[in-house]
Amino acid sequence: MMTMLKYDFRRSWNTLLAGLVILILVQVGQTLFLSNVTGNVLGIMAYVGAGVAIYVRMIKSYTANIRSYNRRLIPVTGLSHVLSPLIFGALNFLGLLLIGFIHFYLYTTLKLGLSLSDINMTYMSVTEVISTLLFAGWIVLFMTVIIFFSISVAGSFRWKTGPWIGIVTFLVMVNLLSWLENVIFSGKFSPNDLFQFTEESTGISFTANGVIWAEGRWGSTVFEIGLAALLVWGIIYMNNKKVEV
Repeated sequence: MMTMLKYDFRRSWNTLLAGLVILILVQVGQTLFLSNVTGNVLGIMAYVGAGVAIYVRMIKSYTANIRSYNRRLIPVTGLSHVLSPLIFGALNFLGLLLIGFIHFYLYTTLKLGLSLSDINMTYMSVTEVISTLLFAGWIVLFMTVIIFFSISVAGSFRWKTGPWIGIVTFLVMVNLLSWLENVIFSGKFSPNDLFQFTEESTGISFTANGVIWAEGRWGSTVFEIGLAALLVWGIIYMNNKKVEV
């Protein structure tokens, strides 16, 4: 698996460095030359764009791993073809998150002139922050497994309609799994109600609206983990037996 991961980073290194430079230049430019509102909007859009670019790159890495003849010659297990792009994406997202935290600290202390003690986090515990990050990470991971499964389904067909079959597979699975969860579980968490963020003259305030693992969230997550394990098994089977190089 480390061999696959090394190839993924080597192939994407120039793109990652270019994206990092562009992101830093955008953030520095908006901080120095734009108003707070316009700059904040542009800064958030830049981070979102970087996150989307990383995610697309991760998907392309998986596609290359299972469809490239040279990659299939690497003596690794079928699971490595799945784990390598996931770890590649996770490391890049962690790097982007670290850059975001550093940027937030510099923006708060240098431009707003506030200290860390001015940030009101009374209503948000460390446990809630960690739970939120884990919850968001699991949503992305589960959706990625579904996308990988759909790509493998598409690669199992030689016809030109293979990509369309993959798209239909993804749409059917997302809607079917969502329907099953809504039927089996109730009181699911709504991400829209997670945080409230306010910026005032006296400081920055964060408010957390409850614990995200309450009201059946654990049962739903265990259900999704079981489905993800089955999907990974199906991915490995199709990559080894069905996907055409």
